[in-house]
Amino acid sequence: MTDLEQRQEPRSRGAGRRTQVVGLLADPDTPAEIAAKLVDTLPGVLATQVDDEVTWDVRTMTHPVTASVQDPEEVLGAVADQTARTEWDIGIYLTDLPMQHDEQPILADVDHDRCVAGLSLPGFGPFLQHHKVRNAIVRLVADLAGVSDAGLEHGRHHPIRLGRAAARFLQPVRVLRAGRGRHTRRYVTTPRRGRVRLLAGMVRTNEPWRLVLGMRTALAAVLGTSAYLTLTSTTTWLLATRLAVGKLILTLLVAVALMVAWIIGAHHLWERARDEGEREETTLYNASTVLTLSIGVATMSAAVYLLTLLGSLFFLEPSVLGSTLGHPPTLADHLVLAWLATGLATVAGALGSGLDSEDAVRRAAYGYRERQRRDEIGQDDEDAEDAEDSSS
Repeated sequence: MTDLEQRQEPRSRGAGRRTQVVGLLADPDTPAEIAAKLVDTLPGVLATQVDDEVTWDVRTMTHPVTASVQDPEEVLGAVADQTARTEWDIGIYLTDLPMQHDEQPILADVDHDRCVAGLSLPGFGPFLQHHKVRNAIVRLVADLAGVSDAGLEHGRHHPIRLGRAAARFLQPVRVLRAGRGRHTRRYVTTPRRGRVRLLAGMVRTNEPWRLVLGMRTALAAVLGTSAYLTLTSTTTWLLATRLAVGKLILTLLVAVALMVAWIIGAHHLWERARDEGEREETTLYNASTVLTLSIGVATMSAAVYLLTLLGSLFFLEPSVLGSTLGHPPTLADHLVLAWLATGLATVAGALGSGLDSEDAVRRAAYGYRERQRRDEIGQDDEDAEDAEDSSS
């Protein structure tokens, strides 16, 4: 019996019951969080949906196994090497690295020979990601254990059971058989709808709401400026009640856009394609950056707006505010005042964001793998510049 056969042979425990060890190898941040949530519930789900005569032992390991690897084939090979060093029967890798096959986003790779699979979380889109990943893992384990085909192309990974027609439309997944490399099956999504879902999934794994607390200097600048404008500026009081609704909305939208542009420029977050082949990939990453920062700044503005509104209602005496407005203040007056103050303060927040370190901004805006990828690109650029300097 070969070493591979010995590793894949089910272990025995108790009165004739077999034990299968399923290892979840996860990147830090979002993948590790999902794996931690699954470790307690997955054994019961596997027993119910795969094989109830097997004792399913689910283990997790957080490890950036693909530290300098981004090619899908090399990723799966690195996972297989890591799994071979453990006591796992089946290894499932969870990564927030977006991967593609000929411009088709990769959902999962399966290698039956080495009994491993890899899941790219962004490919699952932004909604119900945890449930989709759990169902996909169950299907992949059943496939690798020889119980049934994974069937991810039929929407079986989706928490809501879909008919085949609905699966083709809502979950446009195709299966590719073994080609180059050692994977024996690859699940990809369609270039158009799949890439839209991939982009949304990339934003989801970046967790843009972390930007609120991650950029503390910018948040402090927005809060301080908003409080000042709300409590002391009679000009702001008058403008807020006299500006049209369209101008108020435009003020906040422009302020958010300016802050996003300032963050990208001040902290060198905009990528440039180094050759023609990287153009589409670079566009995808830049779009992810813009959307992530836009959602994060909008979330920050919403939080500041609520705090500003509460401060306006509590601190501004009706007689003081009314003497400036020329009429008793209403709730609508407080609403528009807080809105305008938040919009103007967001511009100040852009300046405050420049005081945050580049590392702090990247930690707030990106997940682990995206930060790692950008660090590698930056290092490659520095090495290229050093090589040019030495040659000249």
